[in-house]
Amino acid sequence: MLAELWNACLAGPRTLTIPPRANVLLEHFLLSKPYFDPAGLTFALDDDRPVGLALAGFAPNANGSDLDRSRGVLCLLGVVPDSRGKGIGSELLRRSEDYLRQHGARELLAGPVPPNNPFLFGLYGGANTPGFLDSSPLRAFLEKRGYQANCEIGIFQRNLDRVSNPPDPRFNDLRQNYDIVYSPCTPVSWYSEAVLGPFESIEFRLQHKQTRKCPARCVLWEMDLFRFSWQRACVGMLHLEVDPDSRRQGMSRFLLSQLLLYLQRQSLNVLEAQLPLDNTAGLNLLRGLGFEQVDLGRGFRRFV
Repeated sequence: MLAELWNACLAGPRTLTIPPRANVLLEHFLLSKPYFDPAGLTFALDDDRPVGLALAGFAPNANGSDLDRSRGVLCLLGVVPDSRGKGIGSELLRRSEDYLRQHGARELLAGPVPPNNPFLFGLYGGANTPGFLDSSPLRAFLEKRGYQANCEIGIFQRNLDRVSNPPDPRFNDLRQNYDIVYSPCTPVSWYSEAVLGPFESIEFRLQHKQTRKCPARCVLWEMDLFRFSWQRACVGMLHLEVDPDSRRQGMSRFLLSQLLLYLQRQSLNVLEAQLPLDNTAGLNLLRGLGFEQVDLGRGFRRFV
C-alpha cells in the first residue's frame, strides 16, 4: 500500500517512482531510520482506499548526537490528485502538528532542508532534500496555515558532456603544490549517518604535497536510484568547504573544476548541487563553472 500511495501522491521528476512489489526500497531507505516512529506516519483513507499520507520527524541537536524534539519537521505531505480540495491535506497537517507538539515541538518546520532533514534523502529532491519544490502546490497551502518561507534552495546541474579547465591564473600554483586525494566519507555524527543511511559518499580533498594539510574538501555521492527515472548517470554534491584562512585563493574553483573533469572521464552525465540562494559566493562559483539552475525548493517555519 505504501509504495502505491507514494507513487500516486508524489509523482514528479524529483521523486523516485517505486516499482511494483518493491516496498523494500521504502523500508530500506525510509522506515529503517533509527528514529523512525510509526506514530509520525499518518495515512488518510476514503473508506478502505488510501488517499493521502504525511510523515513527520525531528531536527538534530547541535552536534548531531540526538534529536532536538523542540523542532519538529514535516517531511512529507501528499494527497492523491482526485481527492484534493476536500480537506484531507489540512487534516493530515493537523495530525502531524499534533504529533510533533505532543512530543515537545515548539518550532514547526515544513520541508526537509539540511540539516533538518530526518527523512527522504535519496528518495526525493535529487542530490539532497531541498524542502518542498516550487512545482508542488504546498507553498500556498502552508502559507495559508501560518507558515512562512525561511529559506530558498536552488537546484543546479552541470552537464558533463563538455568539460574543460576554466582559465584561472591561480591554477598553476595550486596544481604544483596540491594533490587531490579521496576516500570514503565518514559521517560526522550519528544523525548525519542516519540521514545518509545505506548511501555511500566519497570525500575529495585538496592536499598540500608537503604539509599534507587539506584546506578544501568536497563530498559527492552517486545517485544510482535516480539513474532509472532520469535515464542519466548522475552524481550529487553534498558538501563543498574551504577552511576560512584559505578562502579567496581559488581552491574551491580549482577542486570543483578538476572533479568535473574526473567525473566526465568516469562516463557520468550530470553533477547536481543544491545551494541556498542567499549564498552569493557559492552561486557565483557554480555559475562560473557552467552550472544552471533547474529547480527551486523552499523550507517553511512557524512557531507554536
